[in-house]
Amino acid sequence: MTLMFCWNKLKVMDNEKFHPIKKNITVTLIVSIIILILVTSFVTYRIYTKSFYERYRTQMESIVNYMQRYIDDDDMSRCADTYVESEKYKETQAIFDDFIDHYSDIHYLYMVKVLEPGDPVGLRSIMAANSTYDKENEAVSPENVLHLGDGDESWYNDATVEKFREILNGDKDVFFLQPSAWGVDYCLSRPLIDSSGKHYGLLCVDVSGEELKNKLYRSIFINLAVIICLGAALILVLLWWMRVHVTGPLKKLEDSVKEYAQSALGKSNPDALLYTPPELKINNEIKSLGKTIAAMSLNLRDYARNMDVANKKVEGLEGYVNKINDVAYYDPLTKVKNMAAYEKKREELEEDIFNLNARFAIVMADVNNLKKINDEFGHDKGNEYLVGACRLLSDIFKRSPIFRVGGDEFVIVLEGRDYANREELKNRAVEELEKTASDMEEKPWKRYSAAIGMSIYVQGEDMGVEEVFKRADEEMYSNKVKMKARRT
Repeated sequence: MTLMFCWNKLKVMDNEKFHPIKKNITVTLIVSIIILILVTSFVTYRIYTKSFYERYRTQMESIVNYMQRYIDDDDMSRCADTYVESEKYKETQAIFDDFIDHYSDIHYLYMVKVLEPGDPVGLRSIMAANSTYDKENEAVSPENVLHLGDGDESWYNDATVEKFREILNGDKDVFFLQPSAWGVDYCLSRPLIDSSGKHYGLLCVDVSGEELKNKLYRSIFINLAVIICLGAALILVLLWWMRVHVTGPLKKLEDSVKEYAQSALGKSNPDALLYTPPELKINNEIKSLGKTIAAMSLNLRDYARNMDVANKKVEGLEGYVNKINDVAYYDPLTKVKNMAAYEKKREELEEDIFNLNARFAIVMADVNNLKKINDEFGHDKGNEYLVGACRLLSDIFKRSPIFRVGGDEFVIVLEGRDYANREELKNRAVEELEKTASDMEEKPWKRYSAAIGMSIYVQGEDMGVEEVFKRADEEMYSNKVKMKARRT
C-alpha cells in the first residue's frame, strides 16, 4: 500500500452536506430559552395572579375588620329598620367618610340592607362612605352621595341582589365579582349580625375591577419584561461562552485540519503527514482532540514509513517471484511454457468443462529429424533447429500459448479468435513447415519440419481434456507416419 493510498483513506469530502454545530447550538439554545421564557411566564402569571388577588383580599379583610370595630350592631340594626339616624350612626358615618378620604385604593365602602324577595328595589343603603369631594359637590352630582334608606332598582341586577341575599344568610366573608350601575368591582361582603342573631345587613368594601386588572397586567408585564430581558441576556452570555469555549475553538480546529489535509494530500514524504494543532486558549475536550489528532498523524507518519519499506520489500519479492515463475513455468531453451505450465492450463480447462463453458482446441506438433540434426551437426545445431521450429509455430499461433511437453513435442491450446480460425491456422502451419522443409538452399538445421494434429473439445462427448489431447496426438502421429512414408 502506497502513501497516497493511505492518505486517500482520510481524504476530506468538501462537497458533503453538513449542519454547522454553531448554527445547531445557536438555534437549540434560542429555542430552549424561548420555551423556558414561555413556561416561566405562564407559571409566573398563574402564581402572581393568585398571589395578587390573595393580597387584595387580605387587604380588604383588614379594612372590614377595622371598620367593624366602630359599628354598634344593635344600634345599626335599629337604624336599618327605621331608616332614622342615631348619634352613634352619625359618629360611625364620620369615621367611614374620613377613611374613604385617606384610603384611595378602595372604590366603595358601605353597608346595605337586603330587602325581602319581590321588592323591586332589592337593596337599600344603610351607610356609605362619602368623600369630602362628593359631599361638596352633592348639589351637582347627588347620585354620588348616599344616605340611609337610599335605594334604586337600577343599582344592581337580580343576580347580584340574589348573591347579596345568599351572603346575608351565611356566616362568612365572600369575595366575588360584582357588576353594578357604577361598574364592575371586586367586592368583599361580610354579614352583619346584631345581639339577637338577626342578619340585618352586609358590610362591603369594593375595589375597582378595571383598576385591579390594570395593576395586575402592569405587574405581569413588568415581570415578563424582566424575564425576557434576563432570557435575552442569558442567550447572549451563553452564545458568547459557546463561541469562546466550544464553537470558536472547533472552527479553528476544523480549519487547521482542512489546511493540513490539503497540504499533506499527494505528498510522498511521510513527514508531510505530521499535524500541528492550533494554539487554543482553552483547556477542555476540544484541545485534547487537537492533541489526539496530532498523535494520530504521528502514528500515520510512522505507518506510512513502514509501508514504504514494506512496499520496497514486496517489489523485490515480486521480482524474485517472477524469476521463480520463469524458471518454474518456462522452457529455458525455447522460451515457451513448459510441462508444468501445461498442467496448470489443463486444470483451468477442466474447470471450464465442469462449469459447461469450455470452448477450445488442442494442436499437437512433433518436430521431425531432431535426432538426425543432433547426430550429424551437433547438439548446438539441434537446439537451433528446435528453437527455429518453435518460433515458426509461435509466429502463426500468436494469440495462443505454446507448451513444450517433450524433447521435440509441443502443445498449443487454441481459444477465442484462434479457436474460431483454427482450421486456417492449422493449414497455414502445415504449409509453412512444408515450405521450409523443402527449401534446399537453406542449411539442414533451418529446414524446419513437424507433424501436426488437431482436435476440438466436444461438449457432451468428451469427459475431459485428456480425450481431446489423445485425439490430437493420434492425428499428429498419423500425419507423422504419412510424412515419413513420403520421404522414403
